[in-house]
Amino acid sequence: MQDITNKMKSSNNQRGVSIIAALFIIVILAFMGVMFLSMVNTAGLTAVNDLQSAQALYIAEGGVEVAQFGLAQNLDWYRSASDPMSAPTSTTQSLGAGSFTVSANLPATMLRRRLLIGETNTITVYTTNRFPNAGTLQIDDDAGLGNGEFVTYTGKTATTFTTLARGVAIGGIPGGAADTYARGIRVYPVATLSAGTNLTNACATIPNPFQISYNSKFLSAGTINVYDRTTKASEEISYTGSSLNAAGTIMTLTGVVRCLNATGPPGATANAGDPVTPINVDVPAAAPDYEAEIVSTGTVGSTVRVVKKTVQR
Repeated sequence: MQDITNKMKSSNNQRGVSIIAALFIIVILAFMGVMFLSMVNTAGLTAVNDLQSAQALYIAEGGVEVAQFGLAQNLDWYRSASDPMSAPTSTTQSLGAGSFTVSANLPATMLRRRLLIGETNTITVYTTNRFPNAGTLQIDDDAGLGNGEFVTYTGKTATTFTTLARGVAIGGIPGGAADTYARGIRVYPVATLSAGTNLTNACATIPNPFQISYNSKFLSAGTINVYDRTTKASEEISYTGSSLNAAGTIMTLTGVVRCLNATGPPGATANAGDPVTPINVDVPAAAPDYEAEIVSTGTVGSTVRVVKKTVQR
């Protein structure tokens, strides 16, 4: 009788261990199943995100092409009444699986009304959008070089710069005498070379870092003009990128290439404090250049991609 009892207890113990082992295996298999499903879902979401990211990029690039076509139909970009330039490229348009919104930033504007030689109150332009609330302007393409002048202003409205000082000198460059300018003359923003950023007359010499004072009207990538103290000519310098310091006062240019003028000096001799402008349309006069920066945002679902491209005409 005792042997039978012992055998029953042993059998019960074995069944208990088997149940615990089975439950353990079931838990492990359930955990593995959950992990597998999670990995499948994650892989699926990653694949969808990657697809949408690629689609958004292509759509943004398509927006750039649309904007370039629109700019090609416009013979006078700086006459735009808004900046970024609105019509015909700023509206949101559907494309493929998503949509894009595109606009063009402009580095200059134009006189909308004749500027008289004795005018010290107001300069009327097509738009003051993106210009600082106070600062320095260059009227015409050759301020300090015999044509055009530097002008400071302390206020602005949507279409005017107010409280003017005419013919001012910037750094080592004379400002030119106050003059009368016809409607349609270009008006540029003016920055300056930052402390320690000096140029020699050797084209291969590029300051590291290459820095200018920040001006909200300048493009994030594009072309600038720097004046030569010695020859009083100007040098075109391109840059492919830029960044701001923490204070938002200094703009560091990257991808810098000097001496782009078809005709011009062998390289500027310019020191900190000397004026810098966006590319001047008629310098040199034989090759007029307008410049704009296209900013296209492509959206697919919740994925957004931005493409920027600087173009000239």
